[in-house]
Amino acid sequence: MNKLIPGVLFSVFFCYTIVAQENLRFKGELTVSKYRGNADYGYTIIDGDTLLNGRFRLKKANLDSLLNKQDYSFDFSGSFENNYPNGYWTFQFGEFQSNNESQVIDYQYRVAVNGVQEEASGSITKGKPDGSWTYVVHKIEDSKVSQTLFKSTIDFNNGVPQKSFRIENDSLVLAGRFLRNGLAHDEWSLYDAFGLGASENWLFSNGVLNEINYEANGNRKTSRIYGAYSGSTKTINLDKKYIKAIAVYQFASSDSSQAVGGKMQQLLAQNATYYKKIDTILSSLGESAFLPEFKVKVPYFKLSDQENRQLMSISENYRNANEISTSFLADTQLNILKLSDDNAAFYYETIKKIKEDFLRPVAKLLRYNDEGVIEFAPRQQLIQKLWPTGKPSTTIEVIIESNTVKNSRSFRLDTTDEFNFSGNNLRSVVQLSEYALKSLNTIKDQLDKRLTNERRQQELVSIEERLIASQKELHARIDSAVNNSPSSVKKALYALKNHSDEALSSYSSLTAVSPKLVEAKKLVSCYTQLNVLAKNIGELPEQEEAIKEKYQDRIWNPFMATLMDEEVKKRITSAYRKTLVPYFLSQAQDEFECEKVKALNVLIKDTYKRMLELRVENTSKLERKLRKETDPLRVLALFELQPIPKEQ
Repeated sequence: MNKLIPGVLFSVFFCYTIVAQENLRFKGELTVSKYRGNADYGYTIIDGDTLLNGRFRLKKANLDSLLNKQDYSFDFSGSFENNYPNGYWTFQFGEFQSNNESQVIDYQYRVAVNGVQEEASGSITKGKPDGSWTYVVHKIEDSKVSQTLFKSTIDFNNGVPQKSFRIENDSLVLAGRFLRNGLAHDEWSLYDAFGLGASENWLFSNGVLNEINYEANGNRKTSRIYGAYSGSTKTINLDKKYIKAIAVYQFASSDSSQAVGGKMQQLLAQNATYYKKIDTILSSLGESAFLPEFKVKVPYFKLSDQENRQLMSISENYRNANEISTSFLADTQLNILKLSDDNAAFYYETIKKIKEDFLRPVAKLLRYNDEGVIEFAPRQQLIQKLWPTGKPSTTIEVIIESNTVKNSRSFRLDTTDEFNFSGNNLRSVVQLSEYALKSLNTIKDQLDKRLTNERRQQELVSIEERLIASQKELHARIDSAVNNSPSSVKKALYALKNHSDEALSSYSSLTAVSPKLVEAKKLVSCYTQLNVLAKNIGELPEQEEAIKEKYQDRIWNPFMATLMDEEVKKRITSAYRKTLVPYFLSQAQDEFECEKVKALNVLIKDTYKRMLELRVENTSKLERKLRKETDPLRVLALFELQPIPKEQ
């Protein structure tokens, strides 16, 4: 009796597996990304999920299109295994025109073509390039290869570039090699296609670029890059950002810097564009991580939380100060008034001085931050180089010319003693930017009294036009978002719509120009934040789905003999879905406060980012604390997030 039980169980299990899994084949039209053609591929249906398996081919070529004008052809072939591209693959892309000449050979018409043919081939292992990959682009004339426009040969090991590589186009050749971990190593040489010898040699050591040897005005020169550096490093991709990282490091660390990397980056970007084309196709079909990532190391000077807050303050001060200075320097009335009014001329020259000595270096610092490279240069030296002769004084000296007579005048705030620009750190730049903004606001108060009401009225009209446009944009965004949104999201979006209407109604009751101008500027900023909030609220359902998908693990189900998706860290996802999302929607419906809207936008964004981080962190302790927690403020604290301040 007992001996029969295993056999019975196996029979049931085997039958269930056959029912749950079905191997099929498709032949017909298929659209993958922007490519639509005839497909032939195998797939498996497992518990309702479709997984690509076996041979795959998608191709298109249209003779009528070729004869009439031009034809865009393509042919992709390879194989899949459990939805992953696997095995040997080839890709062909063609863009051809017929040359209107044909001939009959062996009872067949043959038409010669001109155009461009792209071909890529190599092996893939579980969605990643593996082994040697070649991507070549040929120029075709009369159906023959007349020129090689681009060629890339790279060896991979499970997606990581290895050994030697070579990338070339019709004017440049780049050759180098990688370590087994994908880091650039040894000498990378860049050649002009028709020159003798390398135009640039980049010398890497374990991913760190020590120096660049290059040719300038017929002479060989050497630029030391990171060779003398021995501190902390960070591994990044060798791309446009890396070239900017070199530039900012050179600017901060040396008396002179040589612009490098333009031609090399051009080749690498060209190669990345071609590989991106393949990755887009494979990712549209199944699971793929095809993009090659050339890795390098850069000096790393991590920003602290305090420094990040300081940069935000600097950015806000700069934005407001630059807006004031740009507005006045371009103001037609002020430019006319300064010709006959010494005070107007004094304020105009002071604004110019502030823009040049205070704001221009700050703008460069913020550009480095926006480009994501500020952490790749020593902060103290960088700030020192931005003001090479020292930071400007709080007493701003300007020269006023009147009737060919030059007079010196100085501007100084009454609160000058509150400011300290000393030290080459971000704190000093915060102080400097605040001083510039307060100085410009003080000047603005004086100039606003002198400039005519007509100018202010014109400014008000312009701002009101922006205000109405922003309100229309908000209404359109909300009307579009509510169509497919759950009722809770609709309620919050309609509340935002009411908030905007009430704010505009309150504004319309003002009559005097001055208070209307102030309020209009505030409302423009508020409407910007409301538009962002409407977008964020509308995207909450989509973000919930993204989080749900992120918090899935493939678990083996022995009864169904297959891998199945199962949600993990349920207390975290439940706290987000049942506590935090309703809290966001509730806050959006509360009494309208512009600063609160801004804070809510930040909180929604930070919470989504935190949910993605928690997926890969050890959260067992957090999950225990969340077991019975339903207070949103407490949940935010457990997630290490700042709640919306009660009073702004």
